Amino acid sequence: MSERAAVLREIGVPLQIEDITLKPVAPDQVRVRIAASGVCHSDLSLAIGGLPFVTPSVLGHEGAGVVEQAGAGVSHVQPGDHVVIAWTAACHRCWYCHHGEPHLCSRAIADVYSMPYATDSLGRDLFPTMGVSSFATATNCLGRAVVKIDKSVPLDIAALIGCGVATGVGAAMNTAPVAAGSSVAVIGAGGVGLSAMLGAVVRGAGRVIVADPVAERRDVALALGATHAIDPAGENVVERIKALTGTRGADFVFEAVGRAAIVEQAVAATRRGGTTCIVGATGTEAKISLSTYDLFMDGKTLVGSQYGSTVPERDFPLLLDLWQSGRLPLDRLISDRITLTEVNKALDQFAAGTGLRTMIVNPD
Repeated sequence: MSERAAVLREIGVPLQIEDITLKPVAPDQVRVRIAASGVCHSDLSLAIGGLPFVTPSVLGHEGAGVVEQAGAGVSHVQPGDHVVIAWTAACHRCWYCHHGEPHLCSRAIADVYSMPYATDSLGRDLFPTMGVSSFATATNCLGRAVVKIDKSVPLDIAALIGCGVATGVGAAMNTAPVAAGSSVAVIGAGGVGLSAMLGAVVRGAGRVIVADPVAERRDVALALGATHAIDPAGENVVERIKALTGTRGADFVFEAVGRAAIVEQAVAATRRGGTTCIVGATGTEAKISLSTYDLFMDGKTLVGSQYGSTVPERDFPLLLDLWQSGRLPLDRLISDRITLTEVNKALDQFAAGTGLRTMIVNPD
């Protein structure tokens, strides 16, 4: 049976909605009927060549749905289970997995791109995106990538934690755990940046400062717990953050834009002895220039955050528990719901710097 999917045929060319055929489910795979898929800024970066990628492929890496078929080697889920798909399919066998860092799994990428996935209407192979390919009506993915969730959770909410929320909240809870009462600044208030801000609020931050040029995003940040919002178009971000933190700079600064110049800005806005956490995904050629003397003298910590240092089996249920308790208002992050055929509209919104999180919702 054929499925519908948004196919990236060529870098820089709009996605095409096509019929695809999923390959038979392998013993270590599951087939998931996709109910909802968030559109992430990384999807735009992949589509326009900002991040290295292969074509032709089906995009989408933030998805949730219902298991339709489980391979013979998969035992933790069965048909009918509701799941969120993690875009790092940790092998649980390599050095990184054994040392509590499954987000850095050394096998995940190779295993994902060598697995059987799908063909187009002419029988040509299609590549999966990060092992998920959620811009579709259904997908095949590695069984170890799916995490079973409670069926009471709406699947459009659940999809959010597959990437953006896990990445942002995880940065503030796992990678650079925010201390209660501390000052936090988040530069960039898209879906990931707002999630980092929410993680800081959950951790009990005393002062939470958000900087973003889009008024709608600043307003949402203030409504969700930020104490101050900065418009970079009218204010010097570093000077304003320092003014709000006793001239010192923030204890924790999260960069959620993915631009080298903003990384440098984030370091400058961090107090002596503070931590700068890089959450945004930059291109492979991006370089930053920092004074090693200042890093030494100021005792700052600069840390990268891959997938929010997430352990999906542990963190996905935790994040949904926080949503159900009202402490993590994930529904406020969804700014639009669209159909699969409108996916290019969502990518255009990212390119224009508008909106928060657009959710592709498939009909039942």
